[in-house]
Amino acid sequence: MRRRYDRYYFSTKEWFLLSLQATGLSLILNYLFYRSIWGMLLIIPIGWFYLKEQKKRRLKKLRQQLHYHFKDGISALHTALRTGYSLENAVRESYLDLSHNYGTSDVMVEELNMMCNQLQLKVPVEDLFIDLGNRSKIEDIETFAQVIHIAKRTGGNLDQILQDIWKTLSDKIDTKRDIDAGIAAKKYEQTIMSLMPAGIILYLQLTFPTLLSEMYTTTAGNIVMSFCLVVYGAAYLLGNYIVDIEV
Repeated sequence: MRRRYDRYYFSTKEWFLLSLQATGLSLILNYLFYRSIWGMLLIIPIGWFYLKEQKKRRLKKLRQQLHYHFKDGISALHTALRTGYSLENAVRESYLDLSHNYGTSDVMVEELNMMCNQLQLKVPVEDLFIDLGNRSKIEDIETFAQVIHIAKRTGGNLDQILQDIWKTLSDKIDTKRDIDAGIAAKKYEQTIMSLMPAGIILYLQLTFPTLLSEMYTTTAGNIVMSFCLVVYGAAYLLGNYIVDIEV
């Protein structure tokens, strides 16, 4: 079955572990902001949002891995072509090369393995790359597939084409990695800052329990804590948005 890259499906193990995490997060937030059964009902949507955010993050990571390793696939294709292989056989050599480096469970290796199986069924190699581009929705892969399709039909110089595409893609990915390295510390700081308000509330609950007692036992207190939770969530989302840079 061909993998799609516009949606992500949790495995049974992932569902179990993430459901436990979402439940734990809901219980912690309820303890910090409400301490009541009714408060738990208000917190439940946050658990649902946590699962949705995890799905988004894992899909992004999967697409990023495909994008980065696709560059290595092009490099392996280029090397195989320069040693005299046809494009079809170069795909098989790329599969062997990348499976040695990343293992058979790598997303790009799985795609190359599927291509090898389809090539045995006489499916044109350019159609396989177009299919990958359509499923991945990654601009660089879509562009590569279109260029390969045109080159195969017109007899273009695949060697030079692959070299140019690999250089352009390498520059783009290297820039992205430099940006990721540059903001890694900021992402860590953002995580710490996100935990600080919850840590302060927990500290006050443990050291001065009477100070916040009215926040959990009165209507006005529940309104104030609800407002604080909304601000807390908005600040967290804003922080994630700031450090999430796309190239």
